[in-house]
Amino acid sequence: MEKDSSPGSDSPTRIEHVTAMEKGNASTFVAPTRSEEAAVIRKLDRRNARLAGMVKDIDLSGNRYNLLGTVFYIFYICSQWLCMGWKQFSPHKWCAFCVLFWGFIATIQATAFNWGGLIACRGFLGIAEACFGPGVPLYLSYFYPRDKIGFRQGVFISGAAMANAYGGALAYGISQIRGSVAPWRILFIIEGAPTCLFAILVWFYLPDSIMEAPFLSAREKEIALHMTARNQRIDVDQQTGIRLKEMWEGIRDPKSWLPALMYFGVNVSYASLPLFVPTIISELGAFTTIQSQGLSAPPYILCFFTIITFCYLSDRLQMRGPFCALAATLGAIGFIINATCKGAGPRYFSIFLSVEIFASVALLLAWVANIHSTESRRAGAYTVLATVGQCGPLLGTNLFPISEKPYYRKGMWISAAFCLMVAVLSGVLSCWLIWENRKMDREGVPEVEEFEETSGGRAEDRNKKHRYVW
Repeated sequence: MEKDSSPGSDSPTRIEHVTAMEKGNASTFVAPTRSEEAAVIRKLDRRNARLAGMVKDIDLSGNRYNLLGTVFYIFYICSQWLCMGWKQFSPHKWCAFCVLFWGFIATIQATAFNWGGLIACRGFLGIAEACFGPGVPLYLSYFYPRDKIGFRQGVFISGAAMANAYGGALAYGISQIRGSVAPWRILFIIEGAPTCLFAILVWFYLPDSIMEAPFLSAREKEIALHMTARNQRIDVDQQTGIRLKEMWEGIRDPKSWLPALMYFGVNVSYASLPLFVPTIISELGAFTTIQSQGLSAPPYILCFFTIITFCYLSDRLQMRGPFCALAATLGAIGFIINATCKGAGPRYFSIFLSVEIFASVALLLAWVANIHSTESRRAGAYTVLATVGQCGPLLGTNLFPISEKPYYRKGMWISAAFCLMVAVLSGVLSCWLIWENRKMDREGVPEVEEFEETSGGRAEDRNKKHRYVW
């Protein structure tokens, strides 16, 4: 599974740097200043976010429309292991393939003329989605130090919250198009065709690693490596694929499964909201259907800023669990208010709190990266996180049946319970990691390990323990 980079890919700077590190010649590297580190981080940041007419054109009677979503999630869940392609293959090639694959499948959905064709497209779209999205957090961990990864994961995830804010408006606008091509087909083309073109940019401009980033100078590469290697191991001496032993360690580590259970709880509570928030608002009895679509956007806009704020503070304070628990608690309060009130005002206000559960996702992505010290272990842990966590929508999307309207009490209480489960498990995992850190204190494990102690090529008998971010 491991692969060496081609001989021609090693620049003199890269060879000299790695050789010096392997010899333990620390004198060749001058420790960076805070301003130098900040400049490199800024440079990395700049470089690296029911369809109208379908039921009529394609027979989606009965539960066929719901089955489209179910088929998508079945293929999506079963394909989560493909996120390891970001580690096994060159990221720019893997990402370009994923983007092109997704764009192609999304586009050809517009050509579907029967139920069988559409269901096949949704299945392949689930596979394409699993190839890309779950692996992005792993890719980001190649470039950023542990104390700065949370904010970058937050920026990535916050795009989903903002998409929910404008997605409904976009779909509504497209549904008003009148012409020879059905609006739902136009929507698929608009989503898919530009994505295919974007794959070209990915192929040429996405760096595979710090040492392969052409926009960084030799000094900046050394600084980036120095920061990223603090208290975690990085594969810098060669481009390596998955290390099976380390991947398995990440999969079987109990500390990989607690975040996965939390992710499951988040998805149970959150997955139903984009589908049913407009319906819930319309059932308040005070707004028209069009107003309900518009009023569903502000809660997600607030969630966008919450994610950014929580992740920034989480990095600054080096705490994941407390912020994850806070977001989950806010979500639980929102669902409880909605379950116990009948007035339009309180119930609409509660939605602003309910959607805050989504902030836990970005924090969990950063937390998994902080728990596991090697790239292959993180690949295994992210596979567990995504596979278990993405089962949540299968339950969440069925919590608000039409028979429960207008208050959807059962769905609200179940969602609140899962939010509280996330908060409790956040506390459990934090206490566990604090206990592990104190145990390492007694064993004399260094609080900060620099590059020489964390190189991917270090001897197997060297110290492998690293402090946890709790």
